[in-house]
Amino acid sequence: MQEENIKKAFQNLSFSPKDDLSFSILSKILKKEKRIRRIKLVGHSLLGFLSIVGFFPVFKSLFSELAKSGFYEYFSLAFSSGSNITFYWKELMLSLAESLPVVNILFSLILVFVFLLSIRYMLKQIISINHMGRSYV
Repeated sequence: MQEENIKKAFQNLSFSPKDDLSFSILSKILKKEKRIRRIKLVGHSLLGFLSIVGFFPVFKSLFSELAKSGFYEYFSLAFSSGSNITFYWKELMLSLAESLPVVNILFSLILVFVFLLSIRYMLKQIISINHMGRSYV
């Protein structure tokens, strides 16, 4: 009995959507997508800016650690005395490898990687925002 009442109620309904309903739905979807892309653009820009700011202390620390460890002296030794290098090249390479500040080099490479990734994603968001603006509404 209840199912028949529901069927009758739906049969009596006459639904006719507005003429511009699909256009308004599409425009709202596009506005929301554009807003999300702008938020992503701001986030990636902020990340890129923070990685640039982080470059200065990390690279300063890297260069000071290279100077403290004696890496420059070992490296200059490789180019200064050519005759001794042929006999002691293994020891020189081990000394160079031992004097490298690995943690600081790793931090520097991570910052460069984060910066390049943020630029890549920023450009991707800018291109998609510009593409959305031209192709649709």
